Amino acid sequence: MNRNKKVGWISIIASVGILSGCSLSGTTGSTPIDPPQELTGEGEGAAIAASAEAATSFNATLFARDADGYVAPLSVKLPFETPDVAKRTLQYMVKGGPGEDLMPEGFSALLPEGTEIISLDIDTTTKTATIDFNEAFLAYDEADERQILEGVTWAMTSYPSVEYVQLWVGGKALKEMPVAKTPLAAPLSRKFGINVERASGVEFSRATPVTLYFLNQTADSFTYYVPVTRLIDLTDDVASATVAELVKGPLDTSKLEAVFLPTESAESTVSLTGDNVAVDLDAALAGSGAKLPVEGLQAVVLSLTETTPAKSVQITVDGAAQVIATDDKDYGAQPVARPKALNPLEL
Repeated sequence: MNRNKKVGWISIIASVGILSGCSLSGTTGSTPIDPPQELTGEGEGAAIAASAEAATSFNATLFARDADGYVAPLSVKLPFETPDVAKRTLQYMVKGGPGEDLMPEGFSALLPEGTEIISLDIDTTTKTATIDFNEAFLAYDEADERQILEGVTWAMTSYPSVEYVQLWVGGKALKEMPVAKTPLAAPLSRKFGINVERASGVEFSRATPVTLYFLNQTADSFTYYVPVTRLIDLTDDVASATVAELVKGPLDTSKLEAVFLPTESAESTVSLTGDNVAVDLDAALAGSGAKLPVEGLQAVVLSLTETTPAKSVQITVDGAAQVIATDDKDYGAQPVARPKALNPLEL
């Protein structure tokens, strides 16, 4: 982790939350997104105030580059000025645009300055978002090409009705990116990966990708999750491999923070049944304490629901259904669903 890295786990209770997400609806074409009806506080007055706020803003997940060069999600409320909220999301990811004023210290926008979204159409049958950019989208450095593609793809697929992204410029489909020549013959999806790294000794031709969530922190103490797609040895048991790699921690410990205390003795069991993953964690992951870190449990849910088809995760510890985390909440009472938004910014 960069700059004055803290020893041990980072407390993320205040900075990482589970928020209500946006839902896509409509027919083929530029699909509107209904603003979420989030209610906070108590009583009729609070409900009216929350409803009024929902009518003028929506939760968007922007992807930006942090100070250590990772692409990370940021959840932020944006003004609901148009039904094309997916298009609005991309506009806030442009260098020199309004999104930069919202980003934490050290973060920077991914899309080249001057980028405009000419059109954004979502085919609800194929779940494909076709984005037509202006020529400014192509004015970038070679080193930035993959991160631009990662940011656009992951931002758009944050919306439930989008699984694939097709890129156009000036009314014509891109067959490849112009600088590093990344092929674009097929639409992009989250299978493209994000912050891709390769475990030692793994061959690209015989690798299984797993996406893991670790932690990072800005110089002004904003703590956030970072997704990392790690290429590991080929395996059919992706769920078990995901938990095992998460327990191993980040490959680059100088930048990212582990979500569990490192231990070589921990043995966890994982089974995937339908839309749910059952995970029995080893109590050794709590170290000398009696409670597992809440950030570790949340990272398990994030990583498994990202890498497998599961929509929820049932957590036990050494077979016990009661799983008290460091926030004193029981995470084993029922299956835990994937958060709809991550790393919320308090503006």
